Amino acid sequence: MLRNIAVRRALLLGVMLQLFQQFSGINTVIYYSATILVMSGASSNKAIWLSAAVCTANVVFTFIGIVSVERLGRKILLMGSMIVMMIGLTLLGISFIVIDRSSQGMSTTGVGECIAASDSCYSCIGSDMCGVCSNLVGELMCVSNNATELVKSTCEGGKIADVCKTEYSWLAVVGLVVYIMGFAPGMGPLPWTINSEIFPNWSRDTAMSITTTTNWVCNSIISQTFLQLTNAATTSGAFFIYCGITLIGMIYFFICLPETRGVSLEHTEELFSSSLTFIGLKTGLKRKEIVDNEVD
Repeated sequence: MLRNIAVRRALLLGVMLQLFQQFSGINTVIYYSATILVMSGASSNKAIWLSAAVCTANVVFTFIGIVSVERLGRKILLMGSMIVMMIGLTLLGISFIVIDRSSQGMSTTGVGECIAASDSCYSCIGSDMCGVCSNLVGELMCVSNNATELVKSTCEGGKIADVCKTEYSWLAVVGLVVYIMGFAPGMGPLPWTINSEIFPNWSRDTAMSITTTTNWVCNSIISQTFLQLTNAATTSGAFFIYCGITLIGMIYFFICLPETRGVSLEHTEELFSSSLTFIGLKTGLKRKEIVDNEVD
């Protein structure tokens, strides 16, 4: 299968579609949407309901993709999808910067291992080991989540909080919804749609197995590394990284993805058999020739 240059190019494109779909951060949003909203200052109960709204937006905007895919074509829809996704990821990154800068300062220095996280409420809850203790007069102190019952008894409600009060948690909600609005009609379904179209019949089963495996391996990697990434690069940094990966993917697909709308399964191999390097940029006339021949 790999000896055929057209199939080899199509397979690389199919793998990249699945890889960039996952590395754009979609399953961090789906799996961790409630966690992201709690990080932004929403209460746990509110975060659950807001994450349900994000998932509802995913369903609604998927139908837009169903309606648009034949009207706009695969490539235009994918490019537009990734642009909106980058806007959403940028909003998420900016929202956490704003939340961090507007976060309440600690009234007193933290205790033990939480001293280093005492700059602000947000930096305190950003540490896995620490939480915020608000005493009866409203003073904040960063303390260990494993603090003694005596320490906890001095905190409001007898609990160590993992949420910071902020007026800007709505920014994160907007970022999540915009991201899903971009992903659902394009980058969500199109990797599967395009992969079902670009392989000739004799190689489709093996090629589809490889691209599907790529999707699930990348899914596992991205979902297991999100919390570690937020600790290493901050929450805003993590979303900016996903935005950068999405930008790289968009450039790659602009160059290498041919438009397959109107081309039958029997002739898609011809789109990748050109000797030209930049397939996505230079196969417009080739596609028109194929479609015209099929109509004749």
